[in-house]
Amino acid sequence: MPPSRLPRHAAAETSRSRAVLPPAVLLTSAALAFGGLAVLPADGAATTVKVTAAAATSSTLVQDPRVAAPSQKDFDALYGIPQAQPAKVAAARVAPRASRAKRTPPKVVAPLWVRPGVGHFTSGYKWRWGRMHTGIDLAGPYGSPIRAVGAGTVIEAGMESGYGYIVKVELLDGTVTYYAHNSRLLVSAGEQVTAGQVIAREGNTGHSTGPHLHFEVRIGGTPINPIPWLAKRGIFI
Repeated sequence: MPPSRLPRHAAAETSRSRAVLPPAVLLTSAALAFGGLAVLPADGAATTVKVTAAAATSSTLVQDPRVAAPSQKDFDALYGIPQAQPAKVAAARVAPRASRAKRTPPKVVAPLWVRPGVGHFTSGYKWRWGRMHTGIDLAGPYGSPIRAVGAGTVIEAGMESGYGYIVKVELLDGTVTYYAHNSRLLVSAGEQVTAGQVIAREGNTGHSTGPHLHFEVRIGGTPINPIPWLAKRGIFI
């Protein structure tokens, strides 16, 4: 119905509603029509910001170009996002662990078999002076260390006839080793010994013509040649 035909009170309401259009709507419409929007900052200087129809209808914030946009670091600080650690700092935090690892002593593996004496070979397993020499002789300086060739149990330690001061060690497989002509004994019967443990000091006791170690190997009470027996265990005289 045309406005002239509307009731008088209805026409008044329509005119009143048209008169109160929000200024923001009018400003936006004008900006779209003329291609720009004049923004007056607080200091009164006008800055023209380009506003397109798409920008006016989107939720994008139009920022004053004179004000720097917030950086990623500012957003991270605002929302409590932790900052990435620099490479040097990360390396410094890992360094103490590496240093502790370096200070850890390497694991030492005990040998299974060792040479019984430090002296040089002077006599072998053979007939000598009308009788069987049932071992080998290693001549070295007086007091040199005599070592157990392998792990076992001391079954005898003392003086015995022509052997002088002797130590007998029964190895784990039942083989018995003799160490004779010592000047000093460092173990006792019943004691457990390990490969390489010093059990006596080289001497010249018993039937001996000079300081040396008489070394024997006996299996089932029968002496055998120590040279090949030691060689099978990586010990070469």
